[in-house]
Amino acid sequence: MTQKSTGMNSAETVVNESLGSAVDRLLSVYFDAHEGGLPSAGLYARVIREVEKPMIKLALGATGGNQAQAARVLGLNRNTLRKKITELNLNNDPKLTKNY
Repeated sequence: MTQKSTGMNSAETVVNESLGSAVDRLLSVYFDAHEGGLPSAGLYARVIREVEKPMIKLALGATGGNQAQAARVLGLNRNTLRKKITELNLNNDPKLTKNY
């Protein structure tokens, strides 16, 4: 796979780019890297799996491990968040899993 320049440094990207635009740009780079071919089957599940763990980890970190607040930020039911914390093996980090 080859790398494609985005024309922006990372600080400019964060400040000037919406989440949707960033995803679109990165997925375009991913597709382009296949040089006319297609990614292997299961791309949707791979993208969700790759995004879900860091998103939950960052939400928990931003809320000091407060699961109720993180669930609200993420738009999830707190029990759903707890299930995902277990599934993604995030429950071993005490900074991320305080119960409130």
